[in-house]
Amino acid sequence: MAGFKKFVAPLLVSLLAVAHVQATEYAGPSEVASPSEVASPSQVAGSSEFAGPFVGTKVGINWSDATGGTYQRSTHATFFPGLMAGYNFDVDRFVVGIEGFADFHEGSTTYKDGGFDARVGMPLDNHLMPYARIGFTGFWPDTRFHYGAGLEYKFQKNWSVSGEYTADTASYQGGHRHNDSLTVGVRYYFN
Repeated sequence: MAGFKKFVAPLLVSLLAVAHVQATEYAGPSEVASPSEVASPSQVAGSSEFAGPFVGTKVGINWSDATGGTYQRSTHATFFPGLMAGYNFDVDRFVVGIEGFADFHEGSTTYKDGGFDARVGMPLDNHLMPYARIGFTGFWPDTRFHYGAGLEYKFQKNWSVSGEYTADTASYQGGHRHNDSLTVGVRYYFN
């Protein structure tokens, strides 16, 4: 796990640095807008870059274990891909949305996970948004409470990169299961 942290931390910093450079190019120099560049009603002041529908993909590592009960497995790590899709709304200073996800970490104690989370974020500027998520995951072997937090960076009008931590636990037939994931993802916004 220490080796993984040495790998992931520089990767996240590198992705955010590249995203920052792209966002700087995306923002461009300050200019006076011509009449043809005036904002449309959907771009009115107060709307964030994070509102609207999106789809995305992610890769990550999952740590899981199962203790007690009939199924036991010590803590181990599994690399995995995943998918996500959702819709965000601007609510005052916040971005509130729903996101469906599927994590294909077949080597974990939970095999494959998928579910729905509510996401609540607060854009710090038009490009950077920390957020929290809470919801449910299921598929195999049961449905359980799911939670996490992340940081999303919009580096182009339609593209963002994010780093995220999520977790869930479950008690079953005298046993206990714990599941943690750390992911890096890319989202495409249809706005």
